[in-house]
Amino acid sequence: MNKPWKVILAFTGIFLAGVLVGGLVTLRVGRHFAQRLPMAEGYGPQLLGRLVTQLDLTPEQQAKIKPIVDQAAEELRELRRTTQHSSAAVLVRLQGDISAQLTPAQKTKFDELAAQQRERFKRFMDERGRRLRDRPPPPGDRPPPPR
Repeated sequence: MNKPWKVILAFTGIFLAGVLVGGLVTLRVGRHFAQRLPMAEGYGPQLLGRLVTQLDLTPEQQAKIKPIVDQAAEELRELRRTTQHSSAAVLVRLQGDISAQLTPAQKTKFDELAAQQRERFKRFMDERGRRLRDRPPPPGDRPPPPR
C-alpha cells in the first residue's frame, strides 16, 4: 500500500456513487409519495380496496361496508376543512398582530412578503388540484375483478 491516493480515490468514488444512487432513489420515491392522493381524498377508496383484497369480501359485504367507509371519509374531509379554516383564521390574526408592531416601511415589506406567500400557496393548490383532476381513479373506485 505504497500509494494511498488510490485508496482515497477509490473510497471517494464509492461515496460519490452512493450519493448519486441515493439521490436518484430519493427522487423516485419522493415523486411516488407526492403523486399519491391526500389522505382525506383517498382514504375511503384505499381502505375499501384493501379490505376487499385482504378480507376477500363478497359483493354483498362490499355493498354494506362501502357506505360505512364513505361516511367516515366524509367526516374526515369535513374535519380537515374545519381545521384548515381555523388555521387560516389564526394566520390572519398572526399577520395583523405582527403588522401592528412594525414601522410603516416594515409594514409595506411585510405586506409584500405575505402577498408573495399567498401567491405561492395559490399556485401550489392550483397545481395540486390539476394533478388530482388528471389522475385515474384510485383502485377502490374500480369494480372488483370477477370471481
